[in-house]
Amino acid sequence: MFIEVSGNLKKLSKFFPENLYVVGGYVRNRILHLEGSDVDICSSVDAQEVLSRLQGSEFSVKIKNIRLGALVITIGQESFEYTAFRKEIYPENDGTHCPSKVEFTDSLEDDAKRRDFTINAIYYNINKDECIDQFHGIVDTSAKIIRQINADVLKNDGERILRMVRIAGELGFKIDKQTFASAKKYVQNLKDIQGTRKYLEIEKILNCEKRYNLKNASYKKALSLLNKLGIWESFSLSNKNLKYKMVFKCKDRFLGLLIDIIDSEKPECLEVFVEKLLKEQFGITGNAYKNIFDYLSGYYSALDGVENKEYFFQHFENWAYIYPLLGCKSKHTQSKYNFFYQYIIEHNLTIKLDDLAIDETDIQTSFPEIDKRSFQRILKNLLSKVFDGKIKNEKQILLDEIKKNLIHF
Repeated sequence: MFIEVSGNLKKLSKFFPENLYVVGGYVRNRILHLEGSDVDICSSVDAQEVLSRLQGSEFSVKIKNIRLGALVITIGQESFEYTAFRKEIYPENDGTHCPSKVEFTDSLEDDAKRRDFTINAIYYNINKDECIDQFHGIVDTSAKIIRQINADVLKNDGERILRMVRIAGELGFKIDKQTFASAKKYVQNLKDIQGTRKYLEIEKILNCEKRYNLKNASYKKALSLLNKLGIWESFSLSNKNLKYKMVFKCKDRFLGLLIDIIDSEKPECLEVFVEKLLKEQFGITGNAYKNIFDYLSGYYSALDGVENKEYFFQHFENWAYIYPLLGCKSKHTQSKYNFFYQYIIEHNLTIKLDDLAIDETDIQTSFPEIDKRSFQRILKNLLSKVFDGKIKNEKQILLDEIKKNLIHF
């Protein structure tokens, strides 16, 4: 079988008289007449030797992971990820995606055994223009079946379970019965995977039908597989079967998924639950965590019917993100709060602490006797009065208001 490769790959193969191979998604996709996959290449040559051979050539080389014999080889706009043939040994009862020991080998057959699915283990010899297919991956590709190479594939690497679901959604493939049973058996290995890795795969699953724009590919099917495999239990959720609703309606499917998770779990404290879910299960921290929590907090506060003024004191800046979420749940609630939001804008009302004519420094300078811990409370009290039109947003007027009520602070 002939697989089309670029002229630059042909040039690169001249540096590998031992034979240079393309393997993985690129070969699979070419068989399916699809574009859009990274180009993974490999050979029996170790990484240090590759660095030596390509020194001074038109190819630039960067080390990606020397322990795994992985390099990134670049020429012009093209980039290839190179790995030397290797065997991988994984620790027992650990699905962390990280082998405890790596042994480099001259054997393509040994290298093929470490790969995940038959459809990803088809090697194309660039030098000889021929396929090497140890596990009948070409047949499975044509039949649109995902089949594990051996019984330990999913035992040793929990991330491969999510990858399997994603491929099923992207390509509209079915999962072989034994492979599906193995995934269910080892689904708890996902607990060993870093949150950031799980997040990236879940994001890909949520948008999997977009990658190749195939009519038979569906993220809905992929989400159904997550339930059938019991994957959500490995995310420390009590519900194995999520009821997907908002994820199908929201433009930001991850936010929609989070709402479906929250609605299924019904946590007593939203903040504690979301923090644990995002930070521990998805590895989301910092500003990204804060933004997501603020959007969700604004969404649920609106559904709880928080009074307009109080609501926008807290959520005014995030309304552009909260607005579409509410529209997916309740057009009435969305319209109700948006009317007040537009009123604030049209009448140029002071709604943010930063827009007050004074700040904490002004309070400290004018009233050194006031405890610093009271500054935020004082400013919020002033903001409420300015918003209601009881006092003007002018520095001296605000300071006089503090002085008048000094006994209360």
